[in-house]
Amino acid sequence: MDGSLFVLLLLSGLFWSSSALYRPYHYINTAMSWPEAQSYCRERFTDLATVDSMDDVNRLVNVVDAGYSGSVWIGLKRGTHKRWVWSNGENTISQYYNWASGQPNGDGYCVATYYGVWHDAPCHLNHYFLCYGNSGYILVQSTKTWSDAQSYCRQHYTDLPTIHNSTENNQINQILLSGYYIWIGLFVDSWGWSDQWDLTFRHWVEGQSSMSSGTGNCAGMSRSNSGRWSQYSCNLQKPFICYGGEFPHSALYRPYHYINTAMSWPEAQRYCRERFTDLATVDSMDDVNRLVNVVDAGYSGSVWIGLKWGTQKRWSWSNGENTTSQYYNWASGQPNADGDCAAIYYGAWHDKSCDLNQYFVCFGNSGYILVQSEKTWSDAQSYCRQHYTDLPTIHNSTENNQINQILLSGYYTWIGLFVDSWEWSDKRDLRFRHWVEGQPSMSSGSGNCAGMSRSNSGRWSQYSCDVKQPFICYGDDKRKQIVRLKVTCKGKCALNDPSLQTAILNEISEKLKNMRLESDSKISWRKGEDGEVFHQESNHMVNLDNKCNRHL
Repeated sequence: MDGSLFVLLLLSGLFWSSSALYRPYHYINTAMSWPEAQSYCRERFTDLATVDSMDDVNRLVNVVDAGYSGSVWIGLKRGTHKRWVWSNGENTISQYYNWASGQPNGDGYCVATYYGVWHDAPCHLNHYFLCYGNSGYILVQSTKTWSDAQSYCRQHYTDLPTIHNSTENNQINQILLSGYYIWIGLFVDSWGWSDQWDLTFRHWVEGQSSMSSGTGNCAGMSRSNSGRWSQYSCNLQKPFICYGGEFPHSALYRPYHYINTAMSWPEAQRYCRERFTDLATVDSMDDVNRLVNVVDAGYSGSVWIGLKWGTQKRWSWSNGENTTSQYYNWASGQPNADGDCAAIYYGAWHDKSCDLNQYFVCFGNSGYILVQSEKTWSDAQSYCRQHYTDLPTIHNSTENNQINQILLSGYYTWIGLFVDSWEWSDKRDLRFRHWVEGQPSMSSGSGNCAGMSRSNSGRWSQYSCDVKQPFICYGDDKRKQIVRLKVTCKGKCALNDPSLQTAILNEISEKLKNMRLESDSKISWRKGEDGEVFHQESNHMVNLDNKCNRHL
């Protein structure tokens, strides 16, 4: 190579790991109402901004124009259901509660623990509170409102605590002060994300309780107030933030990882959560195809994915959509438990056994299509996905009337509605399913965990959770270390020459060995969107031997 080579390792990215579901945010500096903003985002990106964590809040703040001091729409809107949720956004499938006798009694929308049992209380009361962080649970003996306590915990530790079971509740009880009500992370929420994302992270301003009524049904974020949220009338005109890549790119692209080690479903779940994010979640046929391709070509058995039998049955749509305000058009006396799939008959809906052979409706780019071929619900679903898009989701009476106009009189005709009682390990609430014919069985004992078959077009079957199988995780490897690198040459050197890049990696590897920092993981370059590793900056020379130890 021409010239002397010098390298500087800048560890601003060391131990960095990107979000497994990293949402690209886009600030739209055009004032619209919340519904108009939602339509705009869904047409050009994926949806209005969904927020999972303080990292997301900070990214939202940074994407807004620095000179703008007003509020901007995000994707949160008041829903129709009240529910107890945790401050960190977690929504456990099997919820643990430890209410005192007669609680909750409607006193308030936040929860305090008192001698180890829980009481609902007005959120504006000042109490001691608990935080959790790397060192465990911390009792803070300073009286604050629930919202201020939440802010304090997020600033100094991680969050107010989530309590999953009696063991954790007992651990907390050991550090409480007798006779004091002490805030924990539980609160009442009635808000939902526009994209149906089910985790419940919230970041309201003081006094803007999730349950306060009459102050507006849509949420806006203030850049000038640490990204906190307030309630507004949905008709107000504001700039807004969308998320997702511009179509046709996937908005929430999950990196999938095939683990060729046989484990039970719980063991596989634990492995994925420790190393990546979770067992594989699947939203679409595109995801199914990616799962199939990631499995070793020579393997013909099944692999675990993140789907497991839940505790609640619910009517869901074939395409996975879970509308916040659900529309139904059941006939009188329906559903009457005749079956777990829905058919339309003279415009009204009936539950029917899924293994019946009936005509069906598909939807695609050209609208609704009546298929006059008798199939089971599952086979009808497969046909629609192969030739069009899916069985139809019906959002309102207008769409129901449009479908009714193409039906044949006197025929029951399948639509996309079915009974579902399965849940994703990562709590994602969209309900796309891809079962084999005849599954899932609603009878007990047929297996509570889902596996995917590579040799059967990626279809899913039920298995006992104790069966040992390979599995698929999603998310970035948490052990990955990403390091920013500056390279300077005396003279001329083509930094994007593969042979030169290999020489640099070898030099780094030797340096790490000498410092006993090299791991078993492979060291490789990370390319930019243009396919190049290095991009030119102004000249700055740093000697590796003199400077590297200082930064490391």
